[in-house]
Formats: sequence, C-alpha cells, structure tokens
Amino acid sequence: MAVFRKNSAAMMVMLGTLLIGSGCGTMSGHRNVDLGLAHIESHEYEEAAQSFDAAEAAGENGRLLYRAKGILNRSLGEYDEAVSNFLKSLAATSGIPGDMDFDTNYYLADTYMKLEKYDEAEKVYDAILALRKRDKDAYYMRGLTKLYNNDHEGATADFNRAMALSPRNYDLRIMIYKALSAGGFEDEGKEILEACLNNTDPNMTNYEKGQISYYLGNNADAQSYLELARNERDTEKAPVVLLLGQTGEKQGDYNYAISVYKTFLAEDSNHPDIYNQLGMCQINMGDYEGAVASFEAGLALGNSDYSRALLMNEITAYEHAGNFAQAKTLMENYRKAYPDDADAEREEIFLSTR
Repeated sequence: MAVFRKNSAAMMVMLGTLLIGSGCGTMSGHRNVDLGLAHIESHEYEEAAQSFDAAEAAGENGRLLYRAKGILNRSLGEYDEAVSNFLKSLAATSGIPGDMDFDTNYYLADTYMKLEKYDEAEKVYDAILALRKRDKDAYYMRGLTKLYNNDHEGATADFNRAMALSPRNYDLRIMIYKALSAGGFEDEGKEILEACLNNTDPNMTNYEKGQISYYLGNNADAQSYLELARNERDTEKAPVVLLLGQTGEKQGDYNYAISVYKTFLAEDSNHPDIYNQLGMCQINMGDYEGAVASFEAGLALGNSDYSRALLMNEITAYEHAGNFAQAKTLMENYRKAYPDDADAEREEIFLSTR
C-alpha cells in the first residue's frame, strides 16, 4: 500500500490549522471548565456537560473549553464531535503552541485512530514532528498509525527513529514488539528484544532483563532475573512482582502467581493493578468468591487508572459464578461510567437474556 505523503504546502496548512491557529478567546478564567473535567474524572458526564454550558455562558477561555468538551465527547464515544471540538480548541490558539496544544493534538490523533481515519491521524503526528523533531512518542505513535494503515515499511522507519532517540528505553522497545506482534510481524519484534539482551548494556537492570526475557518467552530466565530484582534494595517492587507473577501464569502455575501477589499485598496493599492480576488468577482457579474480593479491594483504592479493568473483571467473575443478576447490576454501572465501550454494550445485551 502506498505511504501517505504530504507536499510542503499541505504541511504548512496543517501547521497553521492544528498547531498555530488563529483567532482569539477570552481569558476570563476557567473555573467551570475545571469543574467539568473533575466530573469527567468521576464519570459524571451529565454534570460535566452542565459545567461546560456554564463555562460557555460565563465566557470562559474557549481554547480550554473546546478541549474539555472534546475530552467529554471521547469519554462518551462521540468521536466525530470530539474531533470537531479539538480542532476548535487548536484554532483558538494564538502565538506559538504550548504543551497543552501538543497534548490536544495527541488527543485528536488518537480520536482519529478510534475512527480508523489513519491518514488523518498521521497528518497530526506529521505536524507535531515538524515542530518537535525529537519527540520519540510522536514517532512511535505515527509508526503505530502506519502499521494499522498497512504501511509496514513506514512503521518500521518510525519505530527505528523512536528507538534511536531513546537508546536505553526498554519499555519503548517492548511496546514496539507488542505492536509488531499484533500486526503479524512477531519475528521482527523479537529481533528488537534479542538485540536488547545482546547489546551487553552494563546499566541494564535485572528487572529490564527479566522483562525482555519474559516477552521472548524465556520464562526460566525471566523468573531468575525478576527474583534477583525483587530482592534488590533500591528497585521499585510492584512492577517486578506483577511480572514475576505473570511468568507463573504464562506456564499455568496459578498457585505460584497467587502466592507472589498475596505475599506482596500483605506488605503493601496500595496496588490496584496487582489486585486485578490476583483476581484474574483466582478466576482461572475457579475461586470466583476470592476473585470478587480481590477486584473489590482494588476498586476500594479509588485509582481511576485501574477502575475500568477491575469493574469489568468483577463482572466476569460473577458471570463465571452464575450470578447473572449481580453481573447485570454491575454492568449497568459500568455502562454509565464507560459508555464508549462497544464490547461492554454487547455484553450487556447478553446479560439481559440471562
């Protein structure tokens, strides 16, 4: 498939429209905008919309208001409306674009990707990179966009640029491996990871070696490195424990994984991601009551980054237990909080027949 290209005139239009913008907006404050964003964080979407209406009536900063409206639209799965509002926010930028404008562009590009408008998403990343030529995240995301758009050669070039800009970023290399594997190029992804282990980086940590070994399928090596990392004084323990348990899961040894997670949580319970993984192991062991308890303990921590996964997995545990009434009730709550989840919509229809 031909790679999408833009001529220099088109680039100038893109920079003018998306990043530099024109027009003016009032700078009379943004109290209602901030309140609306807080409502979004709490999944109170009607209240958020009311706050934005109040912000508009009060003449609050249009650049911030349109951006916030776009975020609300994305949360509701209203992607066309989100695009429109992000573009309005960018058009209200005057002067040199700041960090918030670049952040809005990332939102815009991601929304285009949700709409499967990959050419449009690529244009946005082109515009970002025209002004931030060393933005490794933009190169990675543009590479992902090209991969989705069947431009394997272009994707590889962007992934290579991202890695060159961040030579010791092993998390980035793992993300690229995952993307290539999902796109049917697992061997290429493995070559990237193997190169990490073969480069004899003296600063490579045991955790990083364990990560790479895990994704290469070398579970014995992964466990060995991760056990070493777990006993190191200055290493952050939670990500080590999470991956160490998953080495057991990968081999079907759920008892080992459960032991790793429970031992850690007994010492430090403030980790919803580990409660989530523990619950998934308990589902696989048929301990649905224990799984529900784990998911609820994770949800009680109030971390919005993990609430979505925890709540959906709790629904799954109730389904496996045959408690469809409770699963249905929780699904109704989930759908109110995450209306953009099309898979959950289908699952809600399934539960309605039970």
